[in-house]
Amino acid sequence: MDTDRILLDIETQREFFQPGGAGYTRRAAEVAKRVYRLIHWARDNRVPVVSTVLRMRRGERGPLLKVPHCIEDSEGEKKLSRTVLPRRINLGLQSSTDLPVDILERYQQVIFEKRDTNILSHPRLERLISEIPPVTFVLCGAGLAHGVMQAAVGLRTRGFSVIVAEDAVLSLDDEAGEMARLRMEAKGAVFAPTAEITKPPVRLRARRFRSTVHTE
Repeated sequence: MDTDRILLDIETQREFFQPGGAGYTRRAAEVAKRVYRLIHWARDNRVPVVSTVLRMRRGERGPLLKVPHCIEDSEGEKKLSRTVLPRRINLGLQSSTDLPVDILERYQQVIFEKRDTNILSHPRLERLISEIPPVTFVLCGAGLAHGVMQAAVGLRTRGFSVIVAEDAVLSLDDEAGEMARLRMEAKGAVFAPTAEITKPPVRLRARRFRSTVHTE
């Protein structure tokens, strides 16, 4: 990889971010705007994107809401269209640890489907993380007290730097959200606004000096 960052996009699905979804709230629209900004930043700066999608079997409720959500083949289970990049691969739900060679060089976005919120319970995703060199993960998406916290804590435990885009994460459980933030901070995760994360690096300009040598 020619970048020191990876964007980890967690459960940016219609169920949580579009009106009519089982987990939709008024704040979701603003959070979605920040998620889109991060996706565009990643695309334009060749930052790899690792995305997760929650897919529940019919008859199951799911881990994030008190009502059924993200049921496979439903509208709510679909990923937001603006979070999908052209050069991508979807590795689905398969539990094997096989991965394409040089996957993050061949594809800018790798999508994993899973049955629960913890990214490290997915064999292929866990293997990918184990093979990534030291980088900084930037986290966004839905489930601050669930998948986002689990990812942040798990990545920090493995020695990665973690930045949580504080205005691009959706808390689906306000009571647990503050405790989740404290736990992430205790593990060394940093919280920052999207505008700061996507800000172009400062480039120093060479100063021009006027010659003090006079000729007669």
